[in-house]
Amino acid sequence: QPFFTLGMINAIIFMLLFIPAYKGAFSFDGKFFHSYAMIYIVFTNFFFGFLYTTFPRFSGVEPIETKKYLTTFLFNLLGSISFLITLFFPPAFFATSIFMMISFLLTLKIFYNIFNKCTLPKKDQYWLIVSIGSGLIANLLFFIYAIPCGCDKSIIYETALNFGIYLYLIFLGFVVAFRMVPFFSHVMTWKKNEMLHILIFTLFLIHSFLDSTFPKALFAIDLIAAILMIIEIRNIHLPKTKEPLLWILHLALYWLPAALLLGSFAEFAKEWFNIPNFRLEYHLLGLGFLTTILIGFGTRVTIGHSGNMLKVDKTTVYIFYFTQVVVFSRVIFSISAYFGKITPFFDISATLWIALFAWWLIKYFKVLAFGEKIKD
Repeated sequence: QPFFTLGMINAIIFMLLFIPAYKGAFSFDGKFFHSYAMIYIVFTNFFFGFLYTTFPRFSGVEPIETKKYLTTFLFNLLGSISFLITLFFPPAFFATSIFMMISFLLTLKIFYNIFNKCTLPKKDQYWLIVSIGSGLIANLLFFIYAIPCGCDKSIIYETALNFGIYLYLIFLGFVVAFRMVPFFSHVMTWKKNEMLHILIFTLFLIHSFLDSTFPKALFAIDLIAAILMIIEIRNIHLPKTKEPLLWILHLALYWLPAALLLGSFAEFAKEWFNIPNFRLEYHLLGLGFLTTILIGFGTRVTIGHSGNMLKVDKTTVYIFYFTQVVVFSRVIFSISAYFGKITPFFDISATLWIALFAWWLIKYFKVLAFGEKIKD
């Protein structure tokens, strides 16, 4: 509850602030602000909220003590507050980064202790720990990049960004999605490719280093990753369903290879034909895959853990559809930006993101925060 609530509120606040930050209203770099906020201040809270519940269940051990996860939450909250201060006092970023490092270290310690106790199959748990560790490394790189010096630190920023997005956000989401979506869909016959995790992690690791050294090869790496995931999803044989809490998760899973595939085309056009895409590949993954699965999982977890029946009304279905409007608005922004039209498409895309999370909070805040019963 506290992690999800903070994540939802941060998703609105920090996008609201990004709009003027991107236009140079603050002394702090707007793109850096947006990158760090989305990775650590927004999505990390959602991830931790989900994993602090499910990691012990994956491992067949007792739930994590309230005191332990609330300690982690405290550092996430301090990180959020100090990052707000960063807009007006940039050195406050170092406090934010340290708070988040402590949060990650505490989480890794808790999860590693559970991993050692686990007597069940724990391959997924292993890769979740690896992914969180990658997020910690990315945070350290962001910290180093922010240290003032007269040298060119662009390679540090790009590596931090790629570690944070590919090895942390997307890889962690990939591990969770490929475990939970088939489980929720009652798929019983799928035999998982035992090499898939290490293959995808290796490809994302290569991607992270190639971005700053030989970007012309990026499209090939993402294309291979997309093909591997398409093959695996076909092998799962997800059932057709009209149940909203299932089809939104299926859609998110389909978005993962689709985002990599479309991102591969965008990278190819950018690096080989000098056609800018304004980080479209990141946003296809972050909006198409992560945001879609976040809204799907977040709704399911919020309803289920409040003791309500796992069903949704038409308003929630419209929210699910609206997630795709947000995705395509960002695609339109990249296309319009290529033709020199930043305004109003940037503002529209950012506003739709804010509207999505505001709409979800209006619908589910009392259920999420206080366990309110949903009326039929």
